[in-house]
Amino acid sequence: MWKSFFISLALINAVLLVAAWLFEIYTQHNVFPGFVLALIITSANAVAALKFAADGIHAGNNAFMIRVMGGMGLRLLIMLIAVMIVVFFTNLPTLSFTISLFISYISKSVLEIIFVLKIKDKNPQPFSND
Repeated sequence: MWKSFFISLALINAVLLVAAWLFEIYTQHNVFPGFVLALIITSANAVAALKFAADGIHAGNNAFMIRVMGGMGLRLLIMLIAVMIVVFFTNLPTLSFTISLFISYISKSVLEIIFVLKIKDKNPQPFSND
C-alpha cells in the first residue's frame, strides 16, 4: 500500500512540476522555486496523513476518528508555520507560492482520501462507539 501511495504521490508531483515549468516558460515569471517548496510541504503533509490513518485503522471508529482529526489539526498547524516561514523569511513570490500550495494541497488531499478509503476497505471494522 505504501509503495503504490508513493508512486501516486511521485506521479502527482511530476505532473505538477511539468505544469509549473511550462507555466514559467510561457509567462517568464519565476514560479518554479516556490512551486517546488509547495510540493515538498504538501507531500510531507500527505505522508503524515496516511501515517496517522494507517496507525489508527486497527482501533475502533472513535479512536480512528480522533487520530485522523487530531492528526489533521496537527498537520494544519505545522503547515501554517511552514507557510509563514516561507512568506516572511524568503524572497519567493507570495502569490505564486500560495496558488501553488493550494493546487498541490487539493490534489494531494484527493490522493489522501483515496488511500484512506483503501485502508478502511482492507480493514473493515464493525460499527462500535468505543
